[in-house]
Formats: sequence, structure tokens, C-alpha cells
Amino acid sequence: MKHFTIFFSVIFFLFIPLSAYGDTEVTIRVGLVSNVNKVSFSVVEGEYILTDASTQMPIGYPQKGEEWTVLGEGFNMKISINGMNIETPYLGPLVLMPQSTSKDNIFRCLSVSYRDSLIIQNDTNGLLAINNVGIEKYLYGVVGKEMGYSAPQEALKAQAVVSRSYALSNKGKSTKYDVGIDTSSQVYGGYDAELLAGADIVKQAVEETAGLVLYYDGKLVNAFYHANAGGHTENSENVWLEKLPYIRAVSSPFDQYAVTYPYQTSSGWPANTYEWNVTYSRENLIDKINNWNNRSSNKIEVGELLDLKLSKKQDDLNSDTLSGRVTRLDFIGTKGEKAIIKDSIRSVLGLKSTLFDLLLDSTVYILNEYGEMVEVTRGDKLYAIGNSNSLSPLNGENSNEYTVVGLGSTKIYPKLFNKVIINGKGHGHGLGMSQWGAQGMAKVGYKYDEILEYYYNQGKNNGYLSIEHYRN
Repeated sequence: MKHFTIFFSVIFFLFIPLSAYGDTEVTIRVGLVSNVNKVSFSVVEGEYILTDASTQMPIGYPQKGEEWTVLGEGFNMKISINGMNIETPYLGPLVLMPQSTSKDNIFRCLSVSYRDSLIIQNDTNGLLAINNVGIEKYLYGVVGKEMGYSAPQEALKAQAVVSRSYALSNKGKSTKYDVGIDTSSQVYGGYDAELLAGADIVKQAVEETAGLVLYYDGKLVNAFYHANAGGHTENSENVWLEKLPYIRAVSSPFDQYAVTYPYQTSSGWPANTYEWNVTYSRENLIDKINNWNNRSSNKIEVGELLDLKLSKKQDDLNSDTLSGRVTRLDFIGTKGEKAIIKDSIRSVLGLKSTLFDLLLDSTVYILNEYGEMVEVTRGDKLYAIGNSNSLSPLNGENSNEYTVVGLGSTKIYPKLFNKVIINGKGHGHGLGMSQWGAQGMAKVGYKYDEILEYYYNQGKNNGYLSIEHYRN
């Protein structure tokens, strides 16, 4: 086999650092997959060398058309080539690295093509595959996936700057990799994303903003963004925990561009990123609570569910959030109460955002003894006054319903809710730039720097936002 003839003849080569080629383009480590027992790859374009970084020795030179598979075996890794196993164990990490940067270097891994280098290492629970790629090439695979390939050019440029800022602000925070490939960090389509219709416009947006990132008071901005603010973004501390001076609540009226976008799908996208509603039965809601309990240590265990109460108070408890986002949801049951706060609320309920109101089908409005209209969500807490001024449960203790007489009509209400109706706006956490808002602004003539200034500089009385070249 030619691979091993080559191996023994080049064993004296030194391990070449990933940054050795090219000028000094900043690279980013993208986690492609983790906790698997094998990773397969093949060379698509360019000339590559596979090296064992632990010994700084080359293993071989994968050729086009060959499928190489790395298998995890205990603390070691083994390799097969086109299904033929090689007995030599390697400690790793294994590095698939281009031998030259004079042309495109592309490999395929997990059915997706990527540029530059691949790192495979044996992690605690299995193999971890990482794409080490130049930041601008990385953005070729991110910007269109995140903003859309038909977005206005200035919106794409704004996306390029925030995606570059977000990625580089996370560089080095983890010893394993900097960013992932899905919505938990940024959607990354690799080289395959460059082959889609509209990709040339995306690449142009990346190249016209090459190297530009956001700084606030001289510090790199962790530029959070989301699909649609639903008309208003929020202060960071009301969604997560940290108060960030460049993530301040701001009106976002151009979010409605999602509703007027001419290419609506049968599922309601993108209009339903701006405004949406869902209805859950009691059984649906209990299923969602159980699903949450199965994946979270912050469990909701309140016995039989009796009621739900929401709050929109900011951290100071003196005023509501500026956007109207919910910051606390109380689950009230026969065994106590449990509060879920901030962005975790949408995870429990499976909602697009925390910008919502909810209505229980058990809700009635009555006048109290002071003549004030109050909302009551539990009929089991309402009592009727008898002839002798005695109190008795509505319709008896054993009934689950009671009748309300209105002007010219009557209606039967459950004493405890059977349905929850949720009316909401927005899609995502609501922090930083709204992508549909940015598209709407670009559509009417705003430039990318004006879009960024609007969404990230609302704390400008206390600081200063700048768009500069990245300082490594």
C-alpha cells in the first residue's frame, strides 16, 4: 500500500503547525461532531497530509476518492482506508492538513464538504471532529445560512460583521473548540454552502467587510443576534444573567418585514417569526413539563398542576421589561410552586420567544369588594354566598365546572384550566440584532454600519461602539 511506503520515507518530517501556511489569517475551530465512535473523511480538492500530533509524525497522504475512517478504541485511535484496517494505534489528535495554500483545499466529512483542516481527537465520551478554518472562509459558510441568500446586501454585510465578532469573541474560551455548527452558536454549512444559489452575493458581503468586527469601549463585542425581535429587543440581563452595555432594549419596527416578505411558505414562515400563537391542552403542557424534567436538573415537581402565573418584571422588580418579555413563569400545584425564569421559559414551553401573553380557559373577570375588576384563573377558589351568608363552592365540591351568567348569555367554565392559549411575537432570545429587522432596514436604504449602530449602541451615553479590523 503506497500510504505506508510514504509513511516510512517521511517519518523525519516535523509536525507543521496549523498556522504555518499563508499570511496570518486568523483561524476558528468549529466543532462538527462529538461523542461518536468513528469519523470518516475524504479529500475533495488539494493535497493533504494526515499527521499524528502527539508524535509529530505523518501517517499518510489521503488521495481523492479514498475514504479514510478513524475509529476510537479506548485511549487510542485506529484507521481504515477504503475499508481496510490498519493495525497501528495512534494517540492523536490526528490532523488532516493542506500541504499548500496556493489553491482550494477541501475535504468531506460527515457528508458535508469543508475548507482547510480537520482535527480528530479522542475525547472523554468518544471522538470529536473539528474544522480548523480561516475566519473569512468560515463566514462563507455562515452568513447565507444565518441571514438567507436572498437578503439585501447591506443586511448580509451586517450579518458578516456580527458573525465574525461573535465567533472571534468566543475564540479560545473552550479548550476543545470555539463554535459549533447549529443555532446554539451559528449555523455553519461549510464549503457546501458556497455552492448554493446566491452564494456569490454572500461571499461579496464577507469580502467587503473582511476583518471588520464590533468593539465597545475597546473590547470585542460578543455580538448576539436572533431571527426576529417581534417589534422590540430586550436588555441582556432580562433574558440571561449578564448586563452587557451593548445589548440594550430598542424598538425594532422593521421586524414586520417578515410579514410583508413576498415569499411566504405554507407553514407560515417567515411571517410567523414576527407573530404566532399556540394552544396547549393540559395534557400537552404536562408532556412538556415531563420532557423538561427529563433533560434538566431544574425540575418542575409541583404535583397536580393547578395554575400558571407569569411576570414581566425586570430584575429590579419595579418595572416591566421594555419589550414586554416574560421573565418569570410560576407553575402552581398541589405540592407547591416552581418558578422558571427568563430564557428557560421558552425551553420549557417550546416557544419561539418569551415575548408572549397566556390565557387559561378557566380565566374569568369579577368585581371584588372594592369594585375593582380582577382576573381569576381558578374557579375552585371562588365561593357563592348563601341566604344565611354562608360560603359554598360554586356548583358543589364535586363539580369541575361552574356557570357564569353574563348580559344575555351564559358560559360554562372549568374550575381548573383545560387549555392554555399563548399569543406571542418574535423568534429567538431577542438580544442584539434582529435579522428580519436588519433586512427591513436594508430594504429601505440603511447601510450595514447604521444597522449595527442601531442595534448595538443604545448604551452610547455610557460607552462607544466602533467597527474596526480585528486585533488578534
